[in-house]
Amino acid sequence: MKVLLVDDHPMVRMGIRAGLESTFQEGVEIIEAESVAEAVAALDGGSIDIAVLDLRLGEASGLDIARYITDSDLSTRCVVFTSVKSPRSLIAAFESGSVSAYLEKDSDLDPLTEAIEATAKGFSMLTHSDARAAAAELGSQGALDREILTKRELEIAELIADGLSDAEISETLHLASSTVRNNLTTIYQKVGVESRTLLAGLIWESRKDLDIL
Repeated sequence: MKVLLVDDHPMVRMGIRAGLESTFQEGVEIIEAESVAEAVAALDGGSIDIAVLDLRLGEASGLDIARYITDSDLSTRCVVFTSVKSPRSLIAAFESGSVSAYLEKDSDLDPLTEAIEATAKGFSMLTHSDARAAAAELGSQGALDREILTKRELEIAELIADGLSDAEISETLHLASSTVRNNLTTIYQKVGVESRTLLAGLIWESRKDLDIL
């Protein structure tokens, strides 16, 4: 198993490396990187099975690496290991398309090694339910004023919350794909979010207020 370890603190990388080598012994090859550029070079240079990513990498983010993996259609799966405790960051990790686990740093490396082992076997510890819970937490911090949306926009937002894709919404409402996309852009601007998961969180919370869950 080839693991790419990305963290901009050498002592942190040293500690994680020691823990992984102790757990997996000769079954793991570890490549270190301290920046997005170094990580991308490592990904382009060989087949990486798992990338362990810190989110804070100077001015950049470990999620830039996760998105690069998805955009490049690489088979590498990511485990986020970070001190960033944020529902918004968890949602962004889920939406990157290549993150299988999101863990907060602490003194115990056992959860990290367990996540790497599970990811190597094809399991994901970061699910739609996790993202939904995070989105609901964010949604509860600010109520959605349903009145600011037109009837059509609200229909689209409700279907987003139900998990439908743009294509499925287009078919359900008998709308052109471009119309759905344009409406979705307007909805984002009106409610002040930047992703469909966050929008869904607001809709879920507003349904609680209306007692229609």
